[in-house]
Amino acid sequence: MDFNRRRVVQLGTAVTVGTMLPRMAAGQREDFETDLGSTLTRFRAKFGALGFDESAALPILTGDASYNGGLRHDFDQSALPFNSFVIQPLARVSDVEEKSRADVLPLFHEVGCHPAGADGQTTTELMMRLLIDDFTLDPSRIAFVSVPLADELRPVLDDMGLSFAEKVLLRDEAGALAARDASGFFFPDPFDDDYVVTMGVYYRVGNVDEPAPKTYPPSANWTEIGEIVIAGDAAPLGISIGAERLVYAITGQYPTWEQRLGALFAQVEEEGTEPPGLTAFR
Repeated sequence: MDFNRRRVVQLGTAVTVGTMLPRMAAGQREDFETDLGSTLTRFRAKFGALGFDESAALPILTGDASYNGGLRHDFDQSALPFNSFVIQPLARVSDVEEKSRADVLPLFHEVGCHPAGADGQTTTELMMRLLIDDFTLDPSRIAFVSVPLADELRPVLDDMGLSFAEKVLLRDEAGALAARDASGFFFPDPFDDDYVVTMGVYYRVGNVDEPAPKTYPPSANWTEIGEIVIAGDAAPLGISIGAERLVYAITGQYPTWEQRLGALFAQVEEEGTEPPGLTAFR
């Protein structure tokens, strides 16, 4: 059978994916962490200006060893109130086998947001305004992956100068649903069959000139920096952004896997008993 990213986390194993971009030099780590801190500060200021309250992050230890070895895998969709955002530290056991990738870390932060009364157009516009207007990402380097249900967003993206026809890869609906890998459908409860419809947001990194992906998964020149929930009722509609991936998109810098391992171990030690999933990182 084919193993996708979320499925291998559920099973506690993984498959290495593709050839990867060069890592940053060790001496650049401090600059990256400084940039990350500044980026999180900018998130707090922007969401605050929009009227969103910050919710406290949940512990990285879930107490449930049956999934992802007891480490938190995603921000808790059900725990985040409307008109709130969260900056949630996460670790994924499957990433151990993908640690050669330039955009994979043992500890990372996901910024999640749930606007009240949102629809797919609202969440899409919020995501694009944040990335382009507030974090000044280059629109020519942005692309999307979703399923045909995202066609209703065509006028939104076109009006923002992001040509739907050129920038959006629509996967086969049945294949995306079976894959359960979030670029099309996301399952808030990994053991349940209820899902929401998503659109993955990708950014082209490095000194390459490559058109938006026409096949899935995209090449290693593209890093997924976030997801937009555009439809469904299994979880609130909203957005999520990988904070470290965003810094990577802005600066082209990323720490090595080894440079972040200590931060993961320290986070776990601060919170309590070591979960079984941490063994994979040692």
